[in-house]
Amino acid sequence: MKHHHSEHRRKTVIPVLTAIVLCMAACQHNIDTPILSCPEMAMTGTVQSTTRSLNLSTSTLFRQQLDSGGVKFLSMEAVSDSFKLVLNLMDGPYSDPAISNDSLKLKTYVYSKARRLQGGLVVAAINNTVDYQYLTTDTSSITITFINTKLKKVSGTYYFEADGHKVTGSGTFRNACYVTLP
Repeated sequence: MKHHHSEHRRKTVIPVLTAIVLCMAACQHNIDTPILSCPEMAMTGTVQSTTRSLNLSTSTLFRQQLDSGGVKFLSMEAVSDSFKLVLNLMDGPYSDPAISNDSLKLKTYVYSKARRLQGGLVVAAINNTVDYQYLTTDTSSITITFINTKLKKVSGTYYFEADGHKVTGSGTFRNACYVTLP
C-alpha cells in the first residue's frame, strides 16, 4: 500500500513540476520596451582612477502617484568592460498637473546612507571577470544640468563613495536618451 501511494505521488509531482518549469520559462520573455537609440550620447565614468567610456543599457523616466503628490524617477544603467554604474534619481513632490510632464529640476540630488537622504543614488559594480560585484554606496550625488523633454535627452554629472568611503567614482553624461513610462 505504501509503495502504491508513493508511486501515485511521484506520477503527480513530476507533471506538476514540469508544468511549473515550463510556465517559468514562458514567463521569462523580454519585456517590450522602446529601443534606446542615442548616437549623440557621451558618458564617462571613473572608479578608483580608472576612466572608461560607458554604454547606456537602460534609461527610464517614470512616475509614482502618492497621496501628497507625485514623484518622478530617472533610472539609468551604463556599462563598460571594467564596471557598471546605476544612477537612480528621485525628484518631487509634484502636484497632479506637473507629474504628467517629463521635466526634472536642474539641481543636485543627494543620497546619504548615514543621513537617510534618497534623492540621488549612484551604485557601482566592479567586473571581477565572472560577474559584476556591487558595492555598497555610502554617499552619492547626481547633478542634472540639462534636460530636453521634447528630444528626451538629459545631461549632468555624478559622484559616489562606497564600501566605507574606500571606493570613489565620478563621471559625466551628455545627451543621454531616456524613455518615458506612464
